[in-house]
Amino acid sequence: MARISNEQILEIRNSVNIVDIISEYIPLVQKGKNFFGICPFHDDHNPSMSVSPEKQIYTCFVCGATGNVFSFIMDYEKVSFLEAVKKVADKLNIDLKIDNFQKPVSQYDNYYDVLNMTNKFYQNNLQTKNGVSAKKYLQDRDINEEIIKEFGIGLSLSGNSAYKFLVENKFKVKDLVELGICNQGDNDYHDVFNNRITFPLYDPFGKVVGFSGRIYKGEDTSKYINSKESPIFHKGLVLYNYHRVKEDVQKEGSLIVVEGFMDVIALSKDGIKNVVATMGTAITKEQAKLIKKASPNIYLMFDGDVAGEKATLNCSEELMKIGLIPKIILLEEKLDPDDYLKKYGVAKLKEKIKNALSFLDYKMIIMKKDYNFQNSNDISEYINKVIVELDKIDDKIVTDYTINKLSDDTKVSKEIIKDLIKKRNKPLIIIKEKEPMINKYQKAYETLLYYMLKYVEVIRAFDENNVFVPAPNYRYLACEILSFYNKYKTIDIADLIAYLEDKSELISALGKINNLDLPETYIKEEIDDYIKLLNEYPVEIMEKKKLEKAYQDALTDEEKIKIANQLLELKKGVNIDD
Repeated sequence: MARISNEQILEIRNSVNIVDIISEYIPLVQKGKNFFGICPFHDDHNPSMSVSPEKQIYTCFVCGATGNVFSFIMDYEKVSFLEAVKKVADKLNIDLKIDNFQKPVSQYDNYYDVLNMTNKFYQNNLQTKNGVSAKKYLQDRDINEEIIKEFGIGLSLSGNSAYKFLVENKFKVKDLVELGICNQGDNDYHDVFNNRITFPLYDPFGKVVGFSGRIYKGEDTSKYINSKESPIFHKGLVLYNYHRVKEDVQKEGSLIVVEGFMDVIALSKDGIKNVVATMGTAITKEQAKLIKKASPNIYLMFDGDVAGEKATLNCSEELMKIGLIPKIILLEEKLDPDDYLKKYGVAKLKEKIKNALSFLDYKMIIMKKDYNFQNSNDISEYINKVIVELDKIDDKIVTDYTINKLSDDTKVSKEIIKDLIKKRNKPLIIIKEKEPMINKYQKAYETLLYYMLKYVEVIRAFDENNVFVPAPNYRYLACEILSFYNKYKTIDIADLIAYLEDKSELISALGKINNLDLPETYIKEEIDDYIKLLNEYPVEIMEKKKLEKAYQDALTDEEKIKIANQLLELKKGVNIDD
């Protein structure tokens, strides 16, 4: 197995700021001395992950995920400890020499190779004499060389030139067919994207997984065609431009979602770069999660036609299921973002973004179209539908504003509307779950471990007294803390996690200990009492076994009752798996 010394690992870990690395994956906002973001390791609706620049660790207060920079990358990218270390080293431009290190081979690496080569082939075609008319088509639409290069735009020629090129480069025909590069005809293979301008599609990690092809000569009835679904391309898992939008989202503090990739390109030309596209499909749960990872502040800018209105409502509903309430940019005259820019310019569009509608205001505008406000039944139905939407929003100011607006629009008194809301919102009976009981031994070893992570003198006291920890995982964690301290004569949680490498159970145990709600400073007398208690544990276990045997050997019911009571008293403090 490839190895790297602990010293190298700690050197790399100490050369980065965990905030800088994690913010490359999820948006972080500073609150006090720590940074907070949506936890990517559970279905998080509110920022519950805290990242400490002081301790160089992250902690989720809901799911308990804890670790350092390496463990975050391991869990987020699903890679090994060694790969995570290498990724951090690469970010630092550190040439990490690891004996016999080989990047794990994916069963799909050959597919990525095919698509990368195909992408280069398409891009080269656009720069040849065969690409003159396609390039003119793009230039007529204000897509210049800089944009062509930025978005990797290419050209698929007529016939089967891509098929021939890839076969000549030793790629397997079955892979080309499976990835949707070519199809088999009666006598030969032909390219799928014949005579189309190509736009590469990327997964969230920046790997080409497919293409979209657009006609430019007008001879085909289908304006766009996309790669078919394959082992590495699933349209519902991809958002156009997602892989390169991270820095712009952090800079602007928000993400704009549009329908088509031409809208992304049009907005990018005018300096609005924090944009991704759903590529015209109804948004999926997986895409919604990607959006949530990018930013908690979402703007939807779909086409202004009826289909765009429907897509806006559907996308909003999907986002609201995971705790995101988007703002809506309403485009008049049934225009899409590209056409709106051409007609009104970027300044007016930026003004629209600045004054985006709340989801509720947008939905009220859309719902109004279906009702006649001169009809009492329509007014009643409209008000009740708006109240249903209000149930989804926990904001008193929004509620009050909406009640006033409803009253103004429908001429129904605010008191009646408030009464309807009260009738609908019956108080919930909340059953509080009982907190799990912990016995005295668990409290003792958890407290000792907590302070061992902070104070070397507690580590020394633990070691000198040869303390026994009953629970196996926590016993092993204590051993690792001792080992780390004996080697480095100090204690640091982030470095300890690096020292543990990929021992996930111990890192999880460490996270639970670190999240305990205990005072920052310890009382020496309490530490001494906990040490004494834990060292009595084996004695009490022997006493328990002795009493159990005595119970079996007892001759009278009176003796059995007496021993049973003794056992019950003893079990209150001894009932731990060992």
